[in-house]
Amino acid sequence: MFAELLDRVARFIARRPGFVISIISIILILSAFSAQNVGLTSGTESMFSKDNVIYRQYKLYQKDFGVGADQLFVLIKGDDVVNSEVYQYLLDLQKRIEEIEGVSSVVSPASIVSSLYGGLPSDESKISIATSLYASDLVPKPTLAMMIIQLGTADDTKQEEIAIEVEKVISFTNPPHGLVLQLTGGPALSYQIEREIGKSFGITMMVSIILMVLLLFLTFSGAVRKKYTAFLPLVISVMSVTVVYGLMPILGIPLSEHTNGALPMLIGLAIEYGAQLQNRYEEERREGRDVDDAVVISITRTGLAIVMALITTVIGFMSMLAPGMPAMAQFGIISSLGLIVAYLLTLTFLPAVLKLIDHWNDAKEQKREEEKSVGTLERSLSAISTLTATRPVGILVAASIIVLFGLYAAPQIGLETNYNKYVPQDLTAMQRFKEIERLVGGQATYTLVLEVDELNAETLKEIDELSKYIVEKEELIYDYSSITKLISEVRKAYGFEGLPESDAELMQILSALPQEEVSRYISGGQIAVHFSSNADSQDEYISTHKSIVRDVEFFGWSGGYYVTGGPVIYGEMGRLMTSGQTTMTVVAYALIIMLLLAVYRSIRKAVVPLIAITSVIGAMNTIMFLTGTKQTMISIALNSITLGLGIDFSIHVLERYFEERAAFSPVEAVRRTIERTGKAITTSALTMAGGFGSLMFSTFPIMQNFGFIALVAILFSLLAALTVVPAFLMLTEGIEARISAAINNIKNTT
Repeated sequence: MFAELLDRVARFIARRPGFVISIISIILILSAFSAQNVGLTSGTESMFSKDNVIYRQYKLYQKDFGVGADQLFVLIKGDDVVNSEVYQYLLDLQKRIEEIEGVSSVVSPASIVSSLYGGLPSDESKISIATSLYASDLVPKPTLAMMIIQLGTADDTKQEEIAIEVEKVISFTNPPHGLVLQLTGGPALSYQIEREIGKSFGITMMVSIILMVLLLFLTFSGAVRKKYTAFLPLVISVMSVTVVYGLMPILGIPLSEHTNGALPMLIGLAIEYGAQLQNRYEEERREGRDVDDAVVISITRTGLAIVMALITTVIGFMSMLAPGMPAMAQFGIISSLGLIVAYLLTLTFLPAVLKLIDHWNDAKEQKREEEKSVGTLERSLSAISTLTATRPVGILVAASIIVLFGLYAAPQIGLETNYNKYVPQDLTAMQRFKEIERLVGGQATYTLVLEVDELNAETLKEIDELSKYIVEKEELIYDYSSITKLISEVRKAYGFEGLPESDAELMQILSALPQEEVSRYISGGQIAVHFSSNADSQDEYISTHKSIVRDVEFFGWSGGYYVTGGPVIYGEMGRLMTSGQTTMTVVAYALIIMLLLAVYRSIRKAVVPLIAITSVIGAMNTIMFLTGTKQTMISIALNSITLGLGIDFSIHVLERYFEERAAFSPVEAVRRTIERTGKAITTSALTMAGGFGSLMFSTFPIMQNFGFIALVAILFSLLAALTVVPAFLMLTEGIEARISAAINNIKNTT
């Protein structure tokens, strides 16, 4: 049925090439207009599903205590920032920032001191004492102070607009001599990251196209009669990216630090289908067939193999939806759509253009076979075919060793879950953000949120005892900050030790404390305790989180509670990455096996591509282990992506082997398969590798990492298709026939 459909499509294109090109041109124009509406986004939110408990608790803590992504920070640097001149400037600046629409509150050491005295005292000693007692966390050292700006909107676009306005306000003020102000925080970092996404996208797209042109000239120009037509597969891939780029705003998929690498990657991936069809078309034309026959044969003969390659690749990418992580799902959807569009353009636009080109050239010139010297690619393929045909056992033994070592290496590959390390490290806001984390705690701060029925002296004593117990018990936790510690420091300044004994004294102290400080630790019936930790790896993030939970349970806290913070989020990301990689790999394997069995109805044909790709996954794990490369939120999908992509090459070799085997011996069939199909799949593999390799020029570390590992995976997939697949086919020659004969004999005997 599908073969009949391909035949009808091929004959229609052969009759109406101009009509086909016109329709596709209109689609491209509409896509180009739609692409102008693509949005930009960044942040960790796209890494978690909405029903993830850990992430919901993290967002709940941010909402209840007014911290996190909705904050901007202003760093105030100078020789001495604790004085009346600087504080008066901060109060004036604060008033101007509060006038910006969307700013809900502004806190600075100046506002805290001013609220205590009903105005800024003229006595410098009072300012100094009040700052050390009530605003020490906002003035970590005499040369540095911080202003915290709380935003009253959760809309990302609005937050970024506010950050830009705050930056303008700061630039138009006149700070005291020697004072420097720097803006940072989530929204400020976001708009810088989004600008960098656009820049990175432009760089990787340009590098990808340059690499494609170079690789097609070096590898594919020898397979075509007119050298300029070697670049037609690149035209198909660019057109595919244009259509997908136009579909993104319609589907509501933005460009992000994760998805911005999918489109340059597609430049390389989409070339494969065009190269396979055009290679067959050129082969048929060289054998003397006319244009229409060459179009029909190239579409019908390669159409099934290409659609099989398409389906397996789409399975690999769509398995990224299985773990339920939005960022990965979007990456998989974009990549799958791009390949589907590339397939449709390969079956329609490419043969239509090939017919018109041949129609414009003199028929005799087209049919004349030119003498060609044997190039480097042909000699390489000839050497590989000889090796594979004569050493099939050795090749399979080597593949088995690689698989076994890959199984050993896989559990020892590290994870990189710190989102801040996914983005360019030289961004101004990122450098300032790191400074904030060092000063007030960031990724290494665990927050224990405790629910209390009533805030009284007895409850605070229990919370303080629990906090000290956790610090004493946990090796990676070295300090804590809480309302109990703040109250103790205030009482100590007046000559008293510890916490108040009576509820009356407690309420008196709380009412005297600046509300901005109290709100960091108390929100309704919840009290937050912040633990400073030295945890700096995935294992430490998770183990410390679990230990805090065990400590709370063992201590006997009777109320509700939860633990959140940067390390908890990173630990959860690591858990999702590990489980997601397993899920995606299993799903991809299962679906591809079912597909191959359904199509080929042969265990041998279904298994051989998977054997080759399993050896590639083993090689990929080995390279990551030896180079110390860590898994990231995107690279964990490479197993399933490699299954989908690498199987393409194996399927093309498989199909061509059985076509050649119908007329030649196994050894000769292997030689002819590698030397003929090898040229097209080598071109496909190298252009794919170029598409992934272009990501190594991205400014985002997560994309550089992904590009390197994917480049390795594609090159090994090519090598496995040219060696492991034919070696396995040779050694299993006749096995299925003998097994079937044995089964029939048993049935007949019975």
